[in-house]
Amino acid sequence: MAHVFVVQVELSWGEKREYLLANDVEPGLEHRLATRKDWQEVMRGALINVPVGPYLPSERIVPPMATAKVLDVRAVAADAAPKLQRTRSQFIMAAVWQKQDSATNYNFLHHDYSPETQAQIKADVDYWVNQTSTANATKRTKQRIAEQEKEFAKEIEKKG
Repeated sequence: MAHVFVVQVELSWGEKREYLLANDVEPGLEHRLATRKDWQEVMRGALINVPVGPYLPSERIVPPMATAKVLDVRAVAADAAPKLQRTRSQFIMAAVWQKQDSATNYNFLHHDYSPETQAQIKADVDYWVNQTSTANATKRTKQRIAEQEKEFAKEIEKKG
């Protein structure tokens, strides 16, 4: 039976959300599920990039992203998958990121995102590694989320 994987994450500002794991990460986790009792351990505590705003129907603006910490993961039958956004593919296992400095983790996670998203990812990584404040970056990200939600509503209304 094919599965999808739902991850529960915590954002650096304390909010908890659920996402479907990125499509290209699923085959590896499916194999672990079939062959290991502790299949979830690869994801628990991992840092992973997630969209924190909606994707626009026009796809013309990528939503703001953040780096969240995975609290848990569960397998769900693919035909019973909840309607959730998907994580991005970039993640670092807890056993790895906890031994690396903030700059090394950021280097892996920042990808080719916009400068504003990169600032949030840097603040998030610093938070998870060094427990530093994300207040400034998060304030701007929350503004960007609100802007993205307004744009999403406009596009849905136009389709309408």
